Amino acid sequence: MTTPGSGLLLATDLAPRCDRATDRALALARGLGGRAVAATVVEPSERTARNVPRHDLPGWYTEPSDAQLARQRLEPEFAAAARAWEVQVREGAAGEQLARLLDAIAPALVVTGPVQATARPPVVLGSTLDRLLRRPGIALLMVHERVHRAYRRLLLASDFSAPCAAALQRARTQFPDAKFTVLHGYSVPMLGLLDSSRDQAIADAATRLREEGRAFLREAGVDDGVELLVEHGDPARLVQQYVDSVGADLVVLGTNGRSGIHELLVGSVARRMLTTVRADMLVVRP
Repeated sequence: MTTPGSGLLLATDLAPRCDRATDRALALARGLGGRAVAATVVEPSERTARNVPRHDLPGWYTEPSDAQLARQRLEPEFAAAARAWEVQVREGAAGEQLARLLDAIAPALVVTGPVQATARPPVVLGSTLDRLLRRPGIALLMVHERVHRAYRRLLLASDFSAPCAAALQRARTQFPDAKFTVLHGYSVPMLGLLDSSRDQAIADAATRLREEGRAFLREAGVDDGVELLVEHGDPARLVQQYVDSVGADLVVLGTNGRSGIHELLVGSVARRMLTTVRADMLVVRP
C-alpha cells in the first residue's frame, strides 16, 4: 500500500518500456489518498514528422498536434481506473516540466520506466532523471517487472550512510506492510596481499560491520523486524544475487546530491545497480 496522504506522479514517454510502470502506478494508486497524476511531455526534439500529403485530403481530416496525439494515447489507460486520475500532457523540456508538476503535488512518489540499457553504464543517466534526482526528498520508482502482486519483500542496498537511512525510512512509510532486508556489501583493503590471515581479515571486518549495521538500524528507528545481511563482495553483484536467489520485489537505494558537477551524478555503485540489476528500483534522496 502507499501512504494515504502522499501523491503519485506517473512519468511516461509512452514507449513500451513504460507500460509496466503504468500498470504498477495504477495498482499503487488504488490505496492512495493524495493526487494521482499521469504525465507525458512532448519535447521539441522529439516531435514527429508526419508525412501527410497536402493534396486530396478527406474533408473530415484535421491534422492533430503531437500533444493531442499524446493525450489520445494516454487518457484511455486511465478511463476505467478504480480511482480518478489527472492526465497532464505538457510541451517543453521533460525535466523542467516534470519538476513543475512535482512542485504542485509534492510530496509524491514518482513512477517511471527503467533506465535504458547501454553498452556501458552512463556516468550521467540522462537529463530528465538527473533533474529529478537533484530534488530534495525525491522518491523515484523505476519499474522493470510485470505487476503480479503488491511489493512484499524489499531489499535496501546500504552503506550505512544518512541517505540510506532516509531511503529505508521512506520505503517503510511508503510500503508499511512489506518485509525489509538491509544488505551491506564490503571489501577489505589490500586483501590480495594477505595469505593465511585472509579469511580472518574478512571475518573480522564482517563482525565489525554487523555491529555498525545494527547501530545504523537503531539510529534509523527501524531495527524491529528488519533483517541485516553483511557480505563480502561487490554490492551491485550481491544485490542481483539476492534478487535471483532469495527474491525481492523492490530494491531500495539512497542517493545524496552534492554541489557542483557531482550534483549531476549518481554514485558509482548506485549507478551500476540502476543499469544492471533486474528488479524494480526505488531511489530516494533525502
